Amino acid sequence: MKKFIVAGTLAAALFAAPAFADPVQVKLAYPSAPNNALFAQGFQAWSEDVNKAADGAIEIKIFPGGVIGDNSNMYDRITSGATDIGFAVFGPVSSIFQRTNVGTLPFEAKNHREDALALWHLYQKGVISMEFGQVHPLAFIVFPGLVIHAKKPIHNLADMKGLKISVEGRVLSALIPRLGAAPISLQPGELFQSLQRGLVDAVPQGWPSVPTFHLNEVTNFHLEVPLGFNTGYVFMNKDAYAKLPPAGKAAIDKLSGEAYVERLIAADDTMEAIGRDATKAAPGQTIAQLDPAEDARWKELALPVTEDWVKATPDGDKVLAAFRAEVLAVRGGK
Repeated sequence: MKKFIVAGTLAAALFAAPAFADPVQVKLAYPSAPNNALFAQGFQAWSEDVNKAADGAIEIKIFPGGVIGDNSNMYDRITSGATDIGFAVFGPVSSIFQRTNVGTLPFEAKNHREDALALWHLYQKGVISMEFGQVHPLAFIVFPGLVIHAKKPIHNLADMKGLKISVEGRVLSALIPRLGAAPISLQPGELFQSLQRGLVDAVPQGWPSVPTFHLNEVTNFHLEVPLGFNTGYVFMNKDAYAKLPPAGKAAIDKLSGEAYVERLIAADDTMEAIGRDATKAAPGQTIAQLDPAEDARWKELALPVTEDWVKATPDGDKVLAAFRAEVLAVRGGK
């Protein structure tokens, strides 16, 4: 009889216990409003896929709108453990990621896909990996090529003279003065008000930034010129990654890396089309390109910026050569 009672009690206890432990909560900090395809495709859908793949082991929860961190402090928020995962642009921490800044150089990659995949391959092959000792990289993001969104037409270098133009990162800060304009360091969230108040005359941003920051409400001329790219990251805190349960770590690993880079590229493609098409259709908006001769003049002026970057960057010549090789490989050797 006693054995029967003990067995019955044990069975009752087992049925009363939860089948699974509560999932480990993983915080993901997103610096902007959750109102675009990058958020929906690149972070919301990605988080849902990771949660599903982890089968209840972890649960990623997104904190958008700068609640935990913004572009200026996200790296510190990640390394300090204030967030487990964070996304931001490299600009504010470009001094830490000198080799990685190769992705911002003008007139190198033709588009953001080439740039993003080339950068990730450099990381995978150890060319720039020494810069990421404080974090666990999940993906890089490269925003579509810079477009100068201006309050007045710009067709040549004479039109650039004396303009106040926003910059992010060292490369663009060095390039803009060579084109005759004055660089003004701004964070993405400051662009709209700075244009509205006349603190800057133009902002170089990819097309996805137009609807995100409402740039078409304060500019009416848009010059498509290959001045380079804004680059960003999705990092995870190293300790947070190490402490993940095996199923959670496997899910993160499966859905990060090149697969995640491709997902972010697709989201950028969507946003680029939305931003450009909406601007083109709006009254009073002009989209233009430089004529070939003027384009050649801008490219010539940009060469010393690349040369200076090579001299100032550890292993700069090797990093640039490796980047160019990877860009060609992504392009298909063309």
